[in-house]
Amino acid sequence: MFALIAAPLAFTPRALPAPISRAAVRTESLVMIDETNSRRDLFAKVGAAVLGAAFVDGASAKAGQFGKIGIFGFDVSSPYVEGGPKSGPEATFGFAKSNGDILAKDYSADVAREKASFEESSRRISSLQPKIDSSTWWFIRDELRIQAYNMRSSMLAMNNVSPNKAAAEKAYKAFWTKVEAFDLACQKKDQPLSNNNYAEVLKALETYTKTV
Repeated sequence: MFALIAAPLAFTPRALPAPISRAAVRTESLVMIDETNSRRDLFAKVGAAVLGAAFVDGASAKAGQFGKIGIFGFDVSSPYVEGGPKSGPEATFGFAKSNGDILAKDYSADVAREKASFEESSRRISSLQPKIDSSTWWFIRDELRIQAYNMRSSMLAMNNVSPNKAAAEKAYKAFWTKVEAFDLACQKKDQPLSNNNYAEVLKALETYTKTV
C-alpha cells in the first residue's frame, strides 16, 4: 500500500506593487494668472488716480502757488503760498507771524545780560598782572581763551545798541588786536614785552568801555 504523502505547497510571497512616483509639476493655472494680473491692474489704476489728483490740485491752484505737504499734521508750503517762509521784521522763526505782537520784540535792545558778562570778563582780564609777575604764562593764556568767546559775544551785542556803533566797533577791533599781541608775548615768555602789551590791553579795554 502506497502512502500518499502530500508534498508541501511552496509559498512564494508576491511583492507588493511599488508606488507610482512622478516628478513634481509646477502649474500656473489661468485662475492664478488672472488673479495676479488683476492685482497689478488695480495697483496701476490706484497710482494713476493719485497722480491725476495731484495734477488736478496743481492745476486748480492760483498763479504762483504750489501745493502744501502735510507732515505729522503740519502743512509746509513754498514761499509763494500765503503763510509760508517769511523774513523781515514781521516774521518769526522764518515764518509769517500770527496775529498779535511778537513776544520777543526788541529782544536785541536788551543787553543787560551781556553787560553783566562783559563786566565779569573785564574783571578777570584786569587781574592778570600778578600772573605776569610770577611768569605763570599757562594761566594767562588759558584765561584769555576762556574769556574770549563770551567776551566777544557780549561786546558785539553791546556794539549793536551803542549810540555810536562806528566808534564801538573800532574800539572793539583795537582791543582784540592788543589782546592778540599780549598773548603772543606770553607765548614767548617775554616778561618785559608782556608787561608793555598788557598795559596796552588795559588801555584799550578802558577806551572801549567808555565808548559803549
